[in-house]
Amino acid sequence: MNNSINTEKIMSRIRRELNGKIPDFEDIPYKKPSGTEIPANPDKAIRNAGAYSYVHPYRLFTGNKFKILIKKSIRKVLDFYIVPLTEEQNNFNASTVSALTSMRNTQKKLIERIEKLEQENKRLIQDLYGE
Repeated sequence: MNNSINTEKIMSRIRRELNGKIPDFEDIPYKKPSGTEIPANPDKAIRNAGAYSYVHPYRLFTGNKFKILIKKSIRKVLDFYIVPLTEEQNNFNASTVSALTSMRNTQKKLIERIEKLEQENKRLIQDLYGE
């Protein structure tokens, strides 16, 4: 029994079927996941990040009463594992939002300073060249 795979034969068949045409992947519909767009307003994006930064360790169970009982039992057993993980994630998220806020405030100060320096530079050029 010969279990070897002849890749050259397979590739030649694929090439023949494509007939030299490479598919255009631009035609494939793709929807970006929400939150991947670069926000026009970074302050709003940071506020949104702060609003969604808390991760709840538990979620409300719905459905059949027997299934709810099983889910609650599993939750009790895994409580020692789930709660510390979510606390760590919440701490990380809070630190990230804090760092983003700090960077944004620094960015605003730098933008103000650059604008002030540009105005001063423009004034000095006018004084120098008498324009």
